[in-house]
Amino acid sequence: MSIESQDWRKYERKIHEELKKIYKDCEFEFDDQIFGKYSKINRQIDISIRGEIGGNKILGIVDCKYFSTNINVKIVESFLGMIEDTKANFGLIITNKGYSKAAKNRAEMKNLKLDILEFNKFKEVKITLDYLFNKKINNLELSRYEFFKRCEQNWGYFDKENSNYQKKIVSFKEGWANTEYFAFKKIIKGSARIFRDFKDLDEVTIKLPATKNDKSNNWIDEKRLYECRIKRIELEEFLKLNFSDLREDIKLWRSGFLENKEYSKQSILDFADKYVESKEIK
Repeated sequence: MSIESQDWRKYERKIHEELKKIYKDCEFEFDDQIFGKYSKINRQIDISIRGEIGGNKILGIVDCKYFSTNINVKIVESFLGMIEDTKANFGLIITNKGYSKAAKNRAEMKNLKLDILEFNKFKEVKITLDYLFNKKINNLELSRYEFFKRCEQNWGYFDKENSNYQKKIVSFKEGWANTEYFAFKKIIKGSARIFRDFKDLDEVTIKLPATKNDKSNNWIDEKRLYECRIKRIELEEFLKLNFSDLREDIKLWRSGFLENKEYSKQSILDFADKYVESKEIK
């Protein structure tokens, strides 16, 4: 085996090892074979990835390239055909070099994530990706089917019957928020999640029932319907966030939103005072 061949094999195996370390809930198979649904032959896969996201089984395929030049558009075209033939949910090309502009453009049209992994001087792979779990949302398109399907995956209390895709109304069943304050929190979090999931969504209305019980109504339980119509830009300004960034990296969703210092109790009440309306449910 030549030195170049040895390097190539080390490169593939190191990528396999690093992926297993990072994504412990997934299964990785080195040098796999998957029967092509259209070609009707076994397709050789450098690394296959299997797991579950939201209760749904996923299949990802990885193509490792150890080249002296950049990946070109023909390689991307060939790999897109492999994804289609194997019915994979997503694909990943990893190279020691880089990609031509045409290759990047072609991949983006199909939502194929292109990440560049490089050997350092010790021939160790530098992992530059954390997207397996947010790959699902990167491929979402704003359609009635995917809009409702994603809402059902996100929330067990999603009320499809009283939601409306045309008007972009997302309704929830009783029990998702038990108090007024938590209704406010759920509205903000729900709006943020759906803006993150659907990049073409500019405005959404959230409706949910909750119980009001505070000094303003003499501590008497009062069932109310809380409603918030909010634009993407308004929520981004309130949270001082960019949902496109949160969409790209699941870690930013945790650190940028869930741990956002702007997301305080007082700011939630201020938000509700400006954007949330409610009426008694009789």
